[in-house]
Amino acid sequence: MKNITYWLEEIVIGLNLCPFAKQPYKNGLVRVVISEAIDEHEQITFFLNELQHLQNEPSSKISTTIIAYTRENKNFQDFNNFVGILENLLIQSGLEEHFQLVAFHPQFQFDEIELTSPANWVGRSPYPIVHLLRNSEIEMALANNLNMEQIPMLNEEKLRALSQEELSKIFYYL
Repeated sequence: MKNITYWLEEIVIGLNLCPFAKQPYKNGLVRVVISEAIDEHEQITFFLNELQHLQNEPSSKISTTIIAYTRENKNFQDFNNFVGILENLLIQSGLEEHFQLVAFHPQFQFDEIELTSPANWVGRSPYPIVHLLRNSEIEMALANNLNMEQIPMLNEEKLRALSQEELSKIFYYL
């Protein structure tokens, strides 16, 4: 849990990679859960239980849920395929209008971007992570004039401005 807290506080919020994460986290509205499941069926069940939990709680109690799969050994591509399964389950359940997923992984890499590019570090977490977001929270961020299209470009600029030594220090868990 220590690495996940560090990642949230120092990287996601500290570097302001997600400009709408600070307030919910500060207000105790971010639920962080650990899945130690190795079996994919158990991992899916864990996800579905967390989705149900988030659906049953009002956003005033839980804004978003972060699921860390701490015993997951899949490489990034395999984990990305697993997240595709979760997204399909979200669609099949009819909940895609209410929730969306964002994946993070220690080996995160954007399509068509070189593996060593600092731009990839925005998605690099200490463990494979699935972030369950409420669409209503994203809509509120957009209503507050947050330009979502600029976030990836600004994040890439922030990370490219860091030296390799600074990146290694900040992302010590990689």
